[in-house]
Amino acid sequence: MLRNPEELEYESQQAYVMINCEDGAQEYVVEELKSIKCVKEMITTVGPYDIVTKIAVPSVDALRETIEFKIRKIQKVRTTTTIICEQSKSFLDSIEGKVYHV
Repeated sequence: MLRNPEELEYESQQAYVMINCEDGAQEYVVEELKSIKCVKEMITTVGPYDIVTKIAVPSVDALRETIEFKIRKIQKVRTTTTIICEQSKSFLDSIEGKVYHV
């Protein structure tokens, strides 16, 4: 699938943001997250985090701004933990006829 260059630039930095909410607030927070354009995926979980989101932004600065000024500003969000993904073109890279798992 071909993607336009603007979309590739927009998604140059990816991260997972794990969110802890106030008790019973998962649905509310999920609805608020839907309005943030750079949130690409989200799932509610059972365990140490309530919601896990995947976000894609053009830069680390944009990542910081998204978390600080959008996600953390949602009412009923208690805390966030972020994992910044290393930039990679594929999970499988072929080098000299061998396939390596990244």
